[in-house]
Amino acid sequence: MSLGRIVFSRSPRSERSLLSGWNRNLVNDLSCNGPRQPTTRVMSTCYKHTCSTSKSVVSPLHRSNICGTPSSYQSAAPSFRSFSEGPSSSEEDDWGAEYEALTAQRNKNIIMNPAGQGKNILPGGYVLKKDPKKGGYRKVILEHSLGYFWAIKELATTNKKPILSNNAVIPAAEAEKFPFLGDLVNLKGEAASIPDFFTRNNRSKDASAKCTLVAISYKDFGAQLLPSWIDPFDMAFRKGVNNEADRYEVVRIIINEGRMVKLLSPFITSGTKKNVPESDHANTLLYYGIDVEEFRDILRMHNIYSGYIFLVDGIGRVRWAGSGEGTEEEIHSMIGIAKDLTKRLQKQLPQSQNPRIGKRVQ
Repeated sequence: MSLGRIVFSRSPRSERSLLSGWNRNLVNDLSCNGPRQPTTRVMSTCYKHTCSTSKSVVSPLHRSNICGTPSSYQSAAPSFRSFSEGPSSSEEDDWGAEYEALTAQRNKNIIMNPAGQGKNILPGGYVLKKDPKKGGYRKVILEHSLGYFWAIKELATTNKKPILSNNAVIPAAEAEKFPFLGDLVNLKGEAASIPDFFTRNNRSKDASAKCTLVAISYKDFGAQLLPSWIDPFDMAFRKGVNNEADRYEVVRIIINEGRMVKLLSPFITSGTKKNVPESDHANTLLYYGIDVEEFRDILRMHNIYSGYIFLVDGIGRVRWAGSGEGTEEEIHSMIGIAKDLTKRLQKQLPQSQNPRIGKRVQ
């Protein structure tokens, strides 16, 4: 007796009788020739043995013959929930703990553009999507929810600025450490890691001893936006007559994501050398790999088509952030903040009112 005859039978009574008999035979075969038991007209599945009973399930006594114990199928069966119901309590607890841990790593001083999508992105590259009919929320992969071209659309809505520039310097008490990223190599072939690279010459470990402008790009379009910040910074601090030029530094970081980019690294490095002045080769760091998702999330660099700028003090803390193409007002503010970061307190030694007078020892 084929299943097709059951489905397309014109007689409802014969269809019900045939389907019921087919289910009973299936259950008896799976129960190792055990006694036949009455069935219940509900939808269920025995997941321990992956045997579907279609529209019928066996009684609790018969489940023990198939699954071992009367309640084992309940613990083994995955819960199928509607879209509005969302994850189970255990899944919510696991995701909630993971979400809180990843969110705690994010830099709280970075200002997301309210016109962009970055403010809605969850750690791990997810967003919450709402079902308009049932009103529930669900965690969905970013590209599946917003589309694969969401980042390009965001450039238009945010004027190429996914994050907004800080209006003032981030207080030292609130400043957070620049996140770690290893396996970098500069254009001279020397290995490096950040943020240690920023503080390598600061032996005094003084926060005001140095200020580093960190320019990060992922795509060529973002790299073309960075000179609007770098050139004015160079003119203000590193070029011309400046006795303290060694206290200011520009570090370019070019991140190449993908599994195959390592094979193409010689060609990428060669092309980058042509676009970067030779004097900056030592301070131009390249990364090839795939383990940068956490690094991007901490600094809120969700849109890889833009360029990002950070001011880092002498001990590797982020004191200012910006993105996109710098405006005249933003550049003026950035240069003023860089000067404030390198101000040193003038310590005046107290002078004695009664200086000691004595003979010079020959």
